[in-house]
Amino acid sequence: MIKQSVIIIVIAYAARLYFKEAATTFVNTTALLPTEPHPPLNWYLTTTGSKSNSTDAFATTPLVIIENILPSQLLSAAISEIQSSITMKTITQINDSPYVKPSCTLVRDGGACGDERWIDFTHEDALRYYDDYTLQKLPINMNSSDNPVIIEKDLMEQVILHIAKYDLVHVLPHYISKHVKGVSWRILISTTGYDMAVFHYDSDEATDYAIQDVPLITPLLSTVTYLSSGEPTLILDISQLSNDTIYHPTRAYVSMPKKNKHIAFDSRLFHGSSGSLFFGKEGGGVRIAIGTNFHTQRSLETIYSKKHRLMQQYVHRPLKVRSEVATPPIDMRESTSTRKHEPVLKPWNTDDNVVDPLRANWTSFQIRTNHQGRSFFASDRYIKSNITIRLPIDWILAQAQRDPGCTLGVNMESSDFNVSHDMNENYMPKPKNRNKESKLVAREMLLKRCEIFPKDLLSMNPPLNFNVCSELLGKE
Repeated sequence: MIKQSVIIIVIAYAARLYFKEAATTFVNTTALLPTEPHPPLNWYLTTTGSKSNSTDAFATTPLVIIENILPSQLLSAAISEIQSSITMKTITQINDSPYVKPSCTLVRDGGACGDERWIDFTHEDALRYYDDYTLQKLPINMNSSDNPVIIEKDLMEQVILHIAKYDLVHVLPHYISKHVKGVSWRILISTTGYDMAVFHYDSDEATDYAIQDVPLITPLLSTVTYLSSGEPTLILDISQLSNDTIYHPTRAYVSMPKKNKHIAFDSRLFHGSSGSLFFGKEGGGVRIAIGTNFHTQRSLETIYSKKHRLMQQYVHRPLKVRSEVATPPIDMRESTSTRKHEPVLKPWNTDDNVVDPLRANWTSFQIRTNHQGRSFFASDRYIKSNITIRLPIDWILAQAQRDPGCTLGVNMESSDFNVSHDMNENYMPKPKNRNKESKLVAREMLLKRCEIFPKDLLSMNPPLNFNVCSELLGKE
């Protein structure tokens, strides 16, 4: 009993010191104005997909939009499944009004909607999956041996694979998609009308900073599929290109949500959702979307429990589908044969879509960033960034009113992007532990990128260390 009391006292004292230090952290604000525009990146997304078999077929598009990506029957089933998993909680006060935050737990595996999940899915699987839907139009009473192989375990996997097949077959060129081993996915739930989303770079968080000079390893492709209205996705053409130089984005892409709209974009780009650009009658609703990332091997964040971020050791707790409670896949044969609205692929043509509204009416607003593991600054992952950007909000909302679900591009100047960070020179956070497995997986991911992308292009991600390929190939 005495031993337990001593342990409790020690833990309490350590916690007091930690939070006392945290309270004095980030008290000094240092302004860091961008010095030059971000160098142009080589885009590799396309709408020809499997027809692009070489690096000579680079497309000049950072993003691709697909409308009506899900058949109506599958769309309705997905929305119903997710909505039944959402509960609302009042957690704090914002501007003297209660802020209602949605929480969501999927019955299929008992995990939170935002937890990362994984499905093995290759380019060859995507092609077979395409054929399966053609085969499913055959009579239902055909022999079981003739039935297409169903690879999804439940309804949600069916939704994810139906989305992913378009990205693997149409969006990623074949010389990249042939290296994809699977897709990680999560359900994105938020309250509309509030700036609560954190802007970030996509990555396999379990390999963040596992290798020196490589802060983040981004996926090969990132996507968002909207199942409701809500905040738009704001994508800035800025990446973690340099440790020393703070570049400003030259362009902002604004994707207004529309049910059944899908946007695929270059994973290297800084992005998030912004309540300042919310277009709707009122806030307080629930924004529902599905996020996916494509990787060359299973991402570690889909294997380890989120608790590993607070512990010394990793905890193997991959989410598994519980077939006895999961909603089974639906029969798509009738849905595909009677489908009224076929998917529409819209490649982004920067020359045609980017505009320069009158700057006199542009509005400044702040975006939230992460300082607990992933920073806007590549050199120090614990620096909290304060970012203020300026955009023609009134013009954007006017376009959204005329064309709900539109995707817009706006040119930006250095004065439209201001950065500062809070820091205390006495603050020295202990780096998060990275075990041998995370370093091994990070190295394998980087070597695969060295194989995929040409050396002379700013297309290998992450591009921070230009010598990473030669260094990795020369070391064991």
